[in-house]
Amino acid sequence: MNGSNLFVMKKGILFLLFYVVFFESYSQQRIEGNVGDAQINKIYLFEVVNEFREIYRVIDSAEVHKGNFEFVLNEMTPELYFVGDNLKHGGYFFLDGKNVKLTAERVTEEGITWSVKGSPLDKLYREFANELYVATNKHIQDSLDRCFFRARDMGDEAEMARIKKESIPYYTKEKEIEQALVNKYLEKNRNNPFGIYLYYSKIFQFKNFPTLNDVDKERAYIKTFGSKAKKTRYMTWMGEQLMIYENCSIGHEAPEIVGKDTLGNIIRLSDLRGNYVLIDFWHSYCHWCRKEVPALKKALKHFEGKNFKILGVSSDFYEERWKKIIREDGSFWEHMILGRGNPASRLYCVRAVPYIVLIGPDGKILAKELRGQDLIDVPDKFVK
Repeated sequence: MNGSNLFVMKKGILFLLFYVVFFESYSQQRIEGNVGDAQINKIYLFEVVNEFREIYRVIDSAEVHKGNFEFVLNEMTPELYFVGDNLKHGGYFFLDGKNVKLTAERVTEEGITWSVKGSPLDKLYREFANELYVATNKHIQDSLDRCFFRARDMGDEAEMARIKKESIPYYTKEKEIEQALVNKYLEKNRNNPFGIYLYYSKIFQFKNFPTLNDVDKERAYIKTFGSKAKKTRYMTWMGEQLMIYENCSIGHEAPEIVGKDTLGNIIRLSDLRGNYVLIDFWHSYCHWCRKEVPALKKALKHFEGKNFKILGVSSDFYEERWKKIIREDGSFWEHMILGRGNPASRLYCVRAVPYIVLIGPDGKILAKELRGQDLIDVPDKFVK
């Protein structure tokens, strides 16, 4: 099975069409593997597109015969891959353009630990991962996470709060240690695919670029990586993402948004041209989104009689719940629901909700990521 046009988002099992970007061709590659006596009949090869958000692209699949499997591909780039019998059961390895041999060292309910031969960058990847695990006391965090999920399953909110409070120092320290370790490995690997993988997965994906100047600075920085690093998909993905950031940067014309209102009519952001508009990206299951409703109401009242509107943009899948929450919260302003596959959230660089953007009467973005009192104070600088 060739899955070059299929994306998989692990958390939501979301399938998206992906248009292949062509890269420098690599000679035919062979990935041989052995799962021992594990009861696995079919195994899949996934490209790891976004490790943090768990977005994967299906590359190929292979039948398992007497524990052995094989992938033969014409073109693969040096990067992180995931091999398993499904998205919840497998393990990572780093391919650097060579033929490799995978052997399952351990197969448990949690996943598969692969022993890898023929890929020097995989050794570097595992060295980094192991050092990070030890340095950050990851075993303690894993234990706390298991306790938290157990308490959540039991509905014990007091225990959940206690564990969350106890976890904060560990997570804070983890980020500090991880950043120092990433910088150490990055300094030594700026000319190879592992270095650009580190930057892309541990730094770039968590950065924000609100202005065009921020975008330009980032473009200049990633050009400083070596030639081998530049030939990876990571460089291409960052370039694509920076283009999106440019299109949703402050001062740029706001991308069009099209959705359905509560009556089922098709409406557009451009229908509100001539007004200052707070675009509120939200979701009915988002607690913090609903917490912003009082501040949005205050803003609407504060600018009453002026050319000021609010447009709620929901990523909900279930229209009846969406309408119910609007009624419950009394958020009686313009609303639209996007529906599956709508690109609006991506075009506005929305990584989490609530995400509130201010645009001017000319349709240009004036401010982003507004919350609380800023919903009044920032528009006050513009609304006459």
